[in-house]
Amino acid sequence: MDQATITAFLAIGSIIFIGFFGNTIFNKFKIPDVLLLVALGMIIGPELLGTSFDLVTYDVLASIDQFKDLFLSAALVIILFDGGLSLEIRSVAASMKFSVLLALGNFVLLALAVGASLHFIMDIDFLVALTLGSIVGGTTGAVVIPIARKMRIRERTKTMLIMESVMTDVLVIVATLSLISVIRLDEFSVWAIVRELSVKFIVGGAAGFGAGVVWLFVLERLKNQPLSYMITVAALFMVAALVELSAIGSSGAVAALAFGLAMGNRRFVKRRLTSLSLSTLSDEHIHYFHSEITFFVRTFFFVYLGLSFRFASFTAEHLVVGVFVVSLAVLARRATAILASRAGQLSGAEEMAVFALMPRGLAAAVLATLPAVQLAGVDVWNDDLGALFLNTTLIVILGTTLLATIFSFMAEKKIDMKQRKSLRNQLMNDIDEDIGDIEDIDELRPSYR
Repeated sequence: MDQATITAFLAIGSIIFIGFFGNTIFNKFKIPDVLLLVALGMIIGPELLGTSFDLVTYDVLASIDQFKDLFLSAALVIILFDGGLSLEIRSVAASMKFSVLLALGNFVLLALAVGASLHFIMDIDFLVALTLGSIVGGTTGAVVIPIARKMRIRERTKTMLIMESVMTDVLVIVATLSLISVIRLDEFSVWAIVRELSVKFIVGGAAGFGAGVVWLFVLERLKNQPLSYMITVAALFMVAALVELSAIGSSGAVAALAFGLAMGNRRFVKRRLTSLSLSTLSDEHIHYFHSEITFFVRTFFFVYLGLSFRFASFTAEHLVVGVFVVSLAVLARRATAILASRAGQLSGAEEMAVFALMPRGLAAAVLATLPAVQLAGVDVWNDDLGALFLNTTLIVILGTTLLATIFSFMAEKKIDMKQRKSLRNQLMNDIDEDIGDIEDIDELRPSYR
């Protein structure tokens, strides 16, 4: 091996080790490993230790960035498929209206708040400012799914949060691309946006779920064959790619979630859709192997986010705008959490969990550099806005992830306190009942003398 290959091997091995220990800390102390991985990316990046120790230099990072869209799209598909495997169809149906309310409410409120604030305070064109609001307007399944799955809240609430993250991942992409198109062409059509969103969700969901049902029967035939899981991954990527073709124009992310939803609910499929036998022998193997793949992808995704930070390009203005947008995100999330709590009759701990899971991530990271490319040469755009968009988005990703870590930890503590209080009350009731029984025996005792 040459020196570069040896360094790469050491870096990859170290990242996996740190990801493993971060996941262990997550499981034991309920502290998400996201910040540890992002911090690791910053440390080994070119602006800190990367260049000095020949870990990740600017040239290496430029080579990685060439495959950014491929890597992030693959990460989204794998993580959402993992989320679909863990969902129950009944929970999805029960929480759907609340998920839509939460997703649309939080996205619209934050996008408008960011757009209006930057327009009036910084004199940025309203549609350009609204584009930044759209980029940071949605939560990310890459962070929400692993945290929500391990929180001690009702399955319906977990499903609501996971579905919200999926919806906003798609909503962020569609809304941002639509706004960029409006700015470039100066044409706006509400009907076109509604139609595109409908195609993304309905067609993508139907295609993914249908493919998942078909694949269950394929797995039934392959249950005694080796490598059945790897062929399932191949089918997943093919489904996600086919629905993205221009002839269909749907969402591979939604299709991946629906594909996993069908495969994770084979008992429902067997009971409702077919009388043919569908064994569940391969379920555990699929969940086990996919959890390993998901861990690997998540680990490198968050390290990559850390690598994306450019400290030298940050200015005081970027920092102020970033912190301001994070503050707006917190206020918008609080308002929609209260609304969702009242509409969905959530407990105090569940409302806290809904408020906590506000992190931005994958979709925002993909879209942060897009306006600078697509809007170059447009009158309302300049090069300074490109740096502002990128750095503000990175601050929002880091800030909301940090707050999600803190608030989710607080929500878990609140759940612990509630459980201890409930247990204490139960013990006191049992003691009172025992004392009452003893007093009843003492009252009856003279009658036996």
